[in-house]
Amino acid sequence: MRSPIRNEIKIEEERRANKLFIFLFFVSVILYDVYRFIISPLIDPDTTMILLNESKALIPLMIIYAIEFSLIPISRWYSKRQQPFATKYLFFVVFMTTALVTEIFRYIGTDEMYASGSPVELFFVLFSPLFVNKRFYITVVAGITGKYAIMGFLTMSPIVVFPILILLLFSGITFIILNRFQSYLNTIVKSYEQAAHNEKLAFIGRIATGVTHEIKNPLTSLKGFVQLQELEQTYNPKYSKIMLQELERLTIIVNDLMVIGKPQSINLKPISLTNCLEYVVSLLQQEAENKQITIYTNFPEEQVQIMGEDVRLKQVFLNLVKNAMEAMPDGGEIRLKLVNDGDWTTIHIMDRGVGIAEEGIPHLDQAFYTTKENGTGLGLMVSYKIVEDHHGKIDVHSEVNHGTTFSISFPILSHSLDNTVVNLASYQGNKEHTL
Repeated sequence: MRSPIRNEIKIEEERRANKLFIFLFFVSVILYDVYRFIISPLIDPDTTMILLNESKALIPLMIIYAIEFSLIPISRWYSKRQQPFATKYLFFVVFMTTALVTEIFRYIGTDEMYASGSPVELFFVLFSPLFVNKRFYITVVAGITGKYAIMGFLTMSPIVVFPILILLLFSGITFIILNRFQSYLNTIVKSYEQAAHNEKLAFIGRIATGVTHEIKNPLTSLKGFVQLQELEQTYNPKYSKIMLQELERLTIIVNDLMVIGKPQSINLKPISLTNCLEYVVSLLQQEAENKQITIYTNFPEEQVQIMGEDVRLKQVFLNLVKNAMEAMPDGGEIRLKLVNDGDWTTIHIMDRGVGIAEEGIPHLDQAFYTTKENGTGLGLMVSYKIVEDHHGKIDVHSEVNHGTTFSISFPILSHSLDNTVVNLASYQGNKEHTL
């Protein structure tokens, strides 16, 4: 089976070759006719100026030109139908048919000696390598040779042997050039296909690394709480609740990683943003202490609610707080602040870590972009996607060696409570809301 990449390259190259071919074809035809009908009679007094002295000669010439120019829209139609390969055959067959018919009417039944040899015919031979197609080359050589053979037979003229020999000479040169073109193009296509294959393997590897990284966090939490229960040798409802939430987060992580190739659906309903943040802090508190990091919180006394999906938002805050912790390998402090600002509820996550270079900030929402040595570039991409699905936005302010502030904003609940539950389905960037 032919490679889709190879097919795509051939179609695009054929279209480009067709444009050059059509342009050069008409240049050759028009220049040849100008020479034989106008310039040649002026140079050679013995040559009759047919267009002035024989007005009937204009009619077949105009018909031929009308037919040839009508091939341009036809060739465009073939190109739009992903069949640009037919264009070169179309022009060749039409030209050779009109040339043969014209010569038959001119020479058959007259005493005039057959003399032909249009440079346009050589144009077809010499420009065959333009299409890197041996079938077209054979068609051109066979067609032109056949025309001379037919006219030589009908006119009983041995003079056709000379143009046939010239044609075969030029055909040999053209065949060598054609082979070189094919070899060169095949080398390029193979290199392109190999590069695409390597890129695909690298992409799969990065996806696998990213999945491992994202799943590792909740698995670590689950392992820790299982070990705590074994040590205490008793059932602790608090541990079980957290473990169930982490299992649910594992499912959400896997689903969110599928945003790369599959649309996602979420259910928005009133949730406590305060509880989400407190859960994240409690989950990461021990790890922060081990890294000599202090987490400070500044939340309003009353519960702050938004329209959202609890587990997904926890994943966002976990990603951002863990990133802040990783940005401070020597310890430090992280501050979480929750404020209502006009029509928005905003969570500020501030650290005093290594910071992010200004030119890197616009790329944080891109897959596989990371500023960390062992990062995967998936955590922030997923976080941005989740916030976007919640009608929110993320602003980043950072200064290298001074710290970073992530500000995650969501519409306040009063602007979202017209519907108790909103089913949000996202497909190729378009969202549908089912009330």
